[in-house]
Amino acid sequence: LGVTKTFPGVVANDKRNLSVRNNEVHALLGENGAGKSTLMSILFGSYDPDSGIIKIRGKEVKIKDPNAATALGIGMVHQHFKLVHNYTVTENIVLGIESTNALGMLDLKKAEKRVAELSEKYGLQVNPRDKIEDITVGMQQRVEILKTLYRNADILIFDEPSAVLTPQEIDELMDIIRRLKSEGKTIILITHKLKEIKAVAERCTVLRRGKYIGT
Repeated sequence: LGVTKTFPGVVANDKRNLSVRNNEVHALLGENGAGKSTLMSILFGSYDPDSGIIKIRGKEVKIKDPNAATALGIGMVHQHFKLVHNYTVTENIVLGIESTNALGMLDLKKAEKRVAELSEKYGLQVNPRDKIEDITVGMQQRVEILKTLYRNADILIFDEPSAVLTPQEIDELMDIIRRLKSEGKTIILITHKLKEIKAVAERCTVLRRGKYIGT
């Protein structure tokens, strides 16, 4: 509510309001520079707002960094993936939250099993043992989705997810988003493509030059 964020010479968000319902696909529509990604980066803790409040499930929260967002059940699938190319899918997913066995060693088998279960549940078809450098861009995006699910995200933010995908991969992504919603997830989809909004979104909020236009 009333979120404002400024950069030198630019008001990226001007007293911005946004309300997203539980278990809906909500699209953020606007041209480049409208403030879509900045607003979501504030929700994910990558930026601090200059003013305004954030409420999750009716409770005001402070999201000082992405770890705080993760603890609140918020995950973000970035447009530019944050993956280590010579690591496996599982190694990338558990990076930073590695679980160990009784001997204090990294328990990759347990992690691989969990990744495989999540991949099957959400129809992602990702092999936990594949190396990132050996899989397609579309599959790399699915790994980013799995990273959020592995951390128990209930709210998933997709930042221009179709920008790097082929037409077939875009169709598959729309199916994945529908599957996530059917499993109870809340999706915020940053896009400027009306076709994608019509395909999966129930509501759409329009942003222009840092201002809220309407929903």
